[in-house]
Amino acid sequence: MLGVATAMSSGRSIVVQGTVGKAEDVVVFLPPAGSITSPYFPIGACLPDTLPAVHCEMPGRGRTAGEQTPGSVHGAVDRWADELAALLPGRRLHLFGHSLGALFAYELAIRFEDRSGTEAASLSASGAREPGSTPRSLVATAFAALRGQRGTTDKEGDREGAWLTDDLRLRQEYVTAKQPIRAPLALFCGISDPFARPAEMEEWKRFTKGPWLGMFTFPGGHDYYLSGQESIAAEISQIVDRSQDPERMGVENDG
Repeated sequence: MLGVATAMSSGRSIVVQGTVGKAEDVVVFLPPAGSITSPYFPIGACLPDTLPAVHCEMPGRGRTAGEQTPGSVHGAVDRWADELAALLPGRRLHLFGHSLGALFAYELAIRFEDRSGTEAASLSASGAREPGSTPRSLVATAFAALRGQRGTTDKEGDREGAWLTDDLRLRQEYVTAKQPIRAPLALFCGISDPFARPAEMEEWKRFTKGPWLGMFTFPGGHDYYLSGQESIAAEISQIVDRSQDPERMGVENDG
């Protein structure tokens, strides 16, 4: 199991969990709206020792509070793409993003298709409708859920509420060319998610020319990933294993 995440150099918006070393495959987690530290650490801790994880965090918060906050989805992704390429040259990156993070992951996959040396080996989109869809932004409901999960004080809640509002604005202003990617696609969803229902998430299949790896559903709603981390990590590990063997990859997507 991977240990507690350890930050790299200050000013870098990426946290490494485990030992990258000579690992050929790395899981990259992209943050959901309102996140300061990665909520995926418990999932990363359930991955095999041979499969390290890195967590992209929004600049301008927490340990990078003195930095400028990106003004768009594309601005955030451009920074992460540069840092990941520098930190993990030649690696196969398996992108996992929940909610707003799914859009981050998709845009990151596009950037790596235009770069040499680092590959988006798979894209796992979680709890989000397809790029270009009209967002369902229920700020009050999302804010209440965020505070309830973290047990924040009023002051902390106000700060995290402001981050959530900023991120929901990024989602509302997000524009994409709807470019299909080559990376294989997997979908993750809570079976009772009111924001991105499993049937709605099928539209993601139009955004890849690569193999279709399947829909993985879990008990719970929009924040299903905060529990059952072992099951989620097991599915991610299987996706990585299948990506190393084309015969096990999945069915070609006719999107």
